Amino acid sequence: MVQLSLKRKMKVLLVMDRLQDDDFGIPLCGHLGLKLAHQLLEESIPFGRLIHDQTVAEAIGHPYLKRIGVETMFTGDESYYQDLLLGNRQTLSTDEDYYKTVQRYAKHLLAVHSKCTKLHTIVLFGRSTQRLFSDVLTRLEEENEHVATTFQNMTILKMPAVSRMIRDERIHQIRQVVIELAPSHV
Repeated sequence: MVQLSLKRKMKVLLVMDRLQDDDFGIPLCGHLGLKLAHQLLEESIPFGRLIHDQTVAEAIGHPYLKRIGVETMFTGDESYYQDLLLGNRQTLSTDEDYYKTVQRYAKHLLAVHSKCTKLHTIVLFGRSTQRLFSDVLTRLEEENEHVATTFQNMTILKMPAVSRMIRDERIHQIRQVVIELAPSHV
């Protein structure tokens, strides 16, 4: 897990697949964030900045951004990333780094569960993110069945990678998620 913006009032968590070359450690702060912000909000401010900067969100009149969390799952440089992307479960089952990542993300989800009580939807972008999330839920079932059940009962939306959605001009699907799940007038 690379970067996270958690808020107590968070209702929707967007889990991006990996950092892009120009993200500088902050999800969607580069040109990809500009494209996403323009497509979703019709603003030319990087989406990552909107999520992280409450004053910017308020200034442009998008209060629902306070109820959206964003995290980026991978840098893309992890030793196991290619195997995860390709779905090589046998290789992953013996990879120590992957095991540690699953453990770390399971602890993270425990924190999300206790801190973000209004969370009802998680949107997973990219196959690698979806596979890791599935493995983490399996791990949580072993460690804390109650928390695992809570996450399994949430709405989990599985989307293609953000870069692919922008390339294929299917970004309206994300906009619809934002509008439906975290409307600005509520």
